[in-house]
Amino acid sequence: MASLAFASCMPVNSSVTRFHTLPAKGSGQSFVVLSTTGTNSLEFNTYAALVAAHLQTYGWTQSASESADYTVNFAANMGESRQEHGSLPIMGQTGGGTTYHSGSVNTYGSYGSTRGTYSGTSYTPATFGVVGSMPYSVTFHDSFLNLRIRDQKDQAVFEGRVAATGRNSELSVALPAMIDALFTGFPGESGKTKQISKAAR
Repeated sequence: MASLAFASCMPVNSSVTRFHTLPAKGSGQSFVVLSTTGTNSLEFNTYAALVAAHLQTYGWTQSASESADYTVNFAANMGESRQEHGSLPIMGQTGGGTTYHSGSVNTYGSYGSTRGTYSGTSYTPATFGVVGSMPYSVTFHDSFLNLRIRDQKDQAVFEGRVAATGRNSELSVALPAMIDALFTGFPGESGKTKQISKAAR
């Protein structure tokens, strides 16, 4: 149970790299999010809505026209999986507490022998520490996101890459967190890579 709890709280850890020529804040420019395959599936539209929401927060205006000021394309895929093995400490009482004592006593004297019994308890403060360990095995899954924004001259004004590691093998779980990571502090410092952790939705 401890290992399951450890695994379930793992976030999506992303390595985010961005290159761009954008200002710190947009000023109403229009953009359109288009599929690289030309097919607007329900899945694509779900992720495109997340991207659009971040760009609107940046200060741009979403458009349905391909003649918008900027065109946004993105692609994502799952990578390899790997396992990590280790152990978790088990904490417990290592000493102290209440101790029960009992026994019998024989005494001898000029009048013969006397026999009796005794009982009692003693208490010492309890101490706590590591009393054992529990092994665990965690599987990590890699996923990747690339996003590019072009102007009307088809010149790239933003290129972002995200390489993420998480516990879930489903891209539908990891990708929203990766999009959030990419747009954290958007557009960010060009040419820099940052480590950003986001909770999976």
